[in-house]
Amino acid sequence: MISAGMIYDFIDSIAPFDTAMGFDNAGLLVGSRDTQSENVLCALDVTGSIIDEASRLGAKIIITHHPVIFDPLKKLESGSLVYRLASLGITVISAHTNLDIAPGGVNDTLAEALGVITEEGTDGDCMLIGRLEEETDAKLFALRIRNTLGCSGIRYSERNGKISTVAVACGAGGGSVFAAAGRRADAVVTGEIKHHEILFAHENNIAVFDTGHFRSEDLYINKLCSILGDHFQQARFLKAENDTDPMKYL
Repeated sequence: MISAGMIYDFIDSIAPFDTAMGFDNAGLLVGSRDTQSENVLCALDVTGSIIDEASRLGAKIIITHHPVIFDPLKKLESGSLVYRLASLGITVISAHTNLDIAPGGVNDTLAEALGVITEEGTDGDCMLIGRLEEETDAKLFALRIRNTLGCSGIRYSERNGKISTVAVACGAGGGSVFAAAGRRADAVVTGEIKHHEILFAHENNIAVFDTGHFRSEDLYINKLCSILGDHFQQARFLKAENDTDPMKYL
């Protein structure tokens, strides 16, 4: 058995919750530090199927990347996710932007997987800058990203010239193109990017690689399970089987 408080304190030691960005709502969001469980479920999000899975496994603790409560709740309906969690006595810890920017966190994991050697730490845009060991062109880099992350498809744009310096901004990190331009990046890899951000990148000769939000962060969940499992021997940390990308590509 392990308590939610022990897990919270350990995550706080490797990715301090007070480093989360101002708009974020990271922390222990449902339940109690005193909740104990032998099985702990890890996922990007809390969904109805994730709650069903936790209930089936007897997992009284769920760790997510995305906050299960993001905006203030004005009412608590019986069919809502938060109501179901509370009714079942399931505690949820959400580690979001604090985990994005932590050493060895989500951005670092994504960069390492893609062969981006980090040169500068993250900044206020939840972005890191690194370089490729060997420069490449946009299409070949897009293929590398697709194959490494297991994407069904990937959106990308070309640039005039090879790619060497890469900005990595997991999740909805498209806004990082502006900071990336200031750092003279050749490319931006992210999970979501808006049209005007793509246009800005194109005008500034920056290639864009949009992996889809899920694929840009899912890679870290297995790593988190391993980190927690190595540190706490008294519980099992399981990646949720129902933590899947709802998007399909034709």
